[in-house]
Amino acid sequence: MLLRCASRSGTIAWRMSLHVDLEINGLDEASLHAGAKTIALRVHPGWSEDKLQYQVYTSGITNQLIGVWQEERDRQLLVRVYGQGTDLFIDRDAERRNIEVLHKVGCSPELRAVFNNGISYAFTVGIPTTPALIVEEPVWRAVAREMAKFHKTAIEVSSRGGDKTQPSLFPKIRHFLSLIPEKFDGAKQERLEERNYTKSLLDQETSGLEKCLTTLHCPVVFSHNDILLGNVIWDQATTKASFIDFEYGAPNYQPYDIGNHFNEFAGVDEVDYNLYPSAAFQHQWLRSYLAHYHERDPEEVEEEEVEQWYVWTNKFALASHLFWGVWALVQAHYSKIDFDFLGYGIIRLDEYFRRKDEFLSLSPKEK
Repeated sequence: MLLRCASRSGTIAWRMSLHVDLEINGLDEASLHAGAKTIALRVHPGWSEDKLQYQVYTSGITNQLIGVWQEERDRQLLVRVYGQGTDLFIDRDAERRNIEVLHKVGCSPELRAVFNNGISYAFTVGIPTTPALIVEEPVWRAVAREMAKFHKTAIEVSSRGGDKTQPSLFPKIRHFLSLIPEKFDGAKQERLEERNYTKSLLDQETSGLEKCLTTLHCPVVFSHNDILLGNVIWDQATTKASFIDFEYGAPNYQPYDIGNHFNEFAGVDEVDYNLYPSAAFQHQWLRSYLAHYHERDPEEVEEEEVEQWYVWTNKFALASHLFWGVWALVQAHYSKIDFDFLGYGIIRLDEYFRRKDEFLSLSPKEK
């Protein structure tokens, strides 16, 4: 597979990525191990089969992930098997191109191989963040710095010939809506009807929210779009935060990544929205982010700008709830992974409606 890379300077490089003609059954652990072994020995021909060690990572709810290494765990190779049906709403070619380009500018681990239903890439040293870890000052400051770096990275985004500056948010939500069945099976349908979360209602909410948010005229940047806690890797030794998993990477409204990240403070397996960051915390975080983004000292960031971004961030946090709520309904229909996607979708939509009036009424405070 030949991939084109472009940097801010305009320098273009071409790199041949290893392709392995293999399909791995990620739902079967024996198949997952066998597939990881095949990929590892192709990427590292010098490794010995009888010395390989494995770890299956269970934190993801979309794909299956396994690590394989020979001697040094920190040099392990990660093998990610795509979840069934995810190609319906994720452009895998664009994902691979984005990883290649982001790696060139130091924002992504290296892509090592591509196979028929997944990819393999280098391990990022560190640990995934947690609700307790993400609020520690060295950690959140490192995340703000890394997100500013990510948003400043000018890359050539090519998504099926689409507009490279067109925000992906609302077109993607509408695509998700088109994939939701008119009716789920009995038990699932009953749970949705209890909340009256019909396709028609969600379509109306999407249109209404789009009308509100597009009038803000927020800047558009290349965004990660899925900076949940498990996609933030903290390396204590270097005090660096890194992002992983770029399958939703695309142009988007700049405050969306921040609002989405703040929503994820609540966790995934046991969601607790009492952990959504306070206004005081958000102001600190945003001042740090804007200082790095504008390459200024934090004290040079005007309070009015921080307040404006606070308003934008919380309004786009609403869009994040709607996005992942609708996404989860799609997953509830297609995914074979053992996770209550429908329940998760209801939680996200519940929080969207709970916060809707509060966040949409926000406006910058007058001096």
